[in-house]
Amino acid sequence: MGEVTYYEHEWEKQLARLYLGSGPTAQPEVSSTTIGVEQTPQASSGPDVIMSYVPQEGHKGIDDLPTELLCKIFEHTVSNSTPISATGYSTPATLSQVSQKWRSVTNSTPWLWNDVLIDCADWSDMPRLIHNAHAHLQRCGDLPISIRTMGSSDSSKKSPKDDLAIQALMAPYAGRIRHLTLSLPVVWMNNFLRHTANPADVQFLESLKLVYHPSKESPHLSENNLFTHAHALRKVEFEYVSEMGWKYLEANTVNLPWEQLTELNLIHVVATPSYLQSILVKCVALEKCTLSIIKAVDEIPHHHLFFVPPPPTLAHVNLPSIRHLTLYNPKNFDYTKYLAGLRIHFPSLEHFSVSSSGDPRNGRQWSQSQFEALISENTGTIRSVSTPAHISDVDIESVIGEVRSLVELDVSEGDNISETTVRLMTQGYLAPALEVLKCAVAPDMLSSFLDMVEGRYVSRKSKAKYRGFKTLVIRCPKDSDGYREVHERVEDLQQCGRDITVMDSFIDLSVEQDWASSYSERPTRSRKPTE
Repeated sequence: MGEVTYYEHEWEKQLARLYLGSGPTAQPEVSSTTIGVEQTPQASSGPDVIMSYVPQEGHKGIDDLPTELLCKIFEHTVSNSTPISATGYSTPATLSQVSQKWRSVTNSTPWLWNDVLIDCADWSDMPRLIHNAHAHLQRCGDLPISIRTMGSSDSSKKSPKDDLAIQALMAPYAGRIRHLTLSLPVVWMNNFLRHTANPADVQFLESLKLVYHPSKESPHLSENNLFTHAHALRKVEFEYVSEMGWKYLEANTVNLPWEQLTELNLIHVVATPSYLQSILVKCVALEKCTLSIIKAVDEIPHHHLFFVPPPPTLAHVNLPSIRHLTLYNPKNFDYTKYLAGLRIHFPSLEHFSVSSSGDPRNGRQWSQSQFEALISENTGTIRSVSTPAHISDVDIESVIGEVRSLVELDVSEGDNISETTVRLMTQGYLAPALEVLKCAVAPDMLSSFLDMVEGRYVSRKSKAKYRGFKTLVIRCPKDSDGYREVHERVEDLQQCGRDITVMDSFIDLSVEQDWASSYSERPTRSRKPTE
């Protein structure tokens, strides 16, 4: 077996050297006792089978690994941490029960404990849940804390008997919370925001995500003054988890330090045009924004006019700070009409995305006419365009042709890129500045596509700045003859440093993806300060 020469992390390389060795003595052995993995002879040659190796003489057990290496392994393990519940322990707590050495290492590594996922699905034993959560958090020392809740989408479950239960869960550590995600039914969230929270507890909060789940009563979102004095708050997201409708923010119900926000995302949460415009005007530092698209007033039947009140006459306003705009539009409404009703313009727009949720094949279509109207209304230099909606090969070519400044394009859920588009890109007529491309390619076009990647024409004027493609994500069927023919060529390009990923066309597209914002990703784990 050839020597493995690539590892994603340095600690993986050290671990491999310690256990696998680097000579002929490190031979694979079929074993049913190593790491609890049994390997059958029939599977021994498969590419995805975990091989068991016998350590060379003099190698030590895992308990004798250096502490720094164990810390790296544990940190890698807790990146997909098991949630804390009333009946279960978190991943770090489980690791600490393996051995005395592991308990010592985990208890002396505070950054394993400061990112907490709490399962709030079962409120029957809230005191036990609070106890488990506090037992976990007390081991993170003085580090900032990230708290996320999950499992509260079942509206049939009863809310906690104690109205102060959610506050009791966070209160002892509230002053150190930097990132907070609450995922609760509307009634529970309203109760927490309206009655049980102290504004002084969240003054150091940096990012906030409130995920509202439908409940039987289905009330409006309550008045929210909790985060008015969160002086460090920069990112805010409100989301209503329902494909059946939206939640409306009543006028003047949400009070935030708007002037300091750099990111605001409203997903299935909308407001009247006048209220939404007034919010956006206050956000003078806003760089990233997600807006949910609803029907324009003139498209709503008369008996539904109460649903979106007719807007007053609004003045046109420019929002020069916004550079990233995402339009959440799962119903394929006309977003140009909606934005026209808001009377807002984005003169500095650089990154544009039309997003949705669920299966992108489920009727979500790209509208080239709306896109062209948007870029004609907003004079910014568009550098990236992305959408999970279906887009035709003709529209892909139109997008690339309309936006000469394009640097990033993600149309991976659209049609296969056409032969004409590939040829024009090879000759340098389309997308002369394109560096990141995610698209579908037909198997018989893969060879021509890679020819374009390697040898596209670059004008003498652009050679000083443009260095070719930095990232490529190609979607095509891997079981096709076309892919098998270029497979080795793709690997050669990867070994030469090209960032190329090939995704199979038959991946599961039924899993919802959050295209709206990168904010939904986990916050970076805070570490112990370097002395």
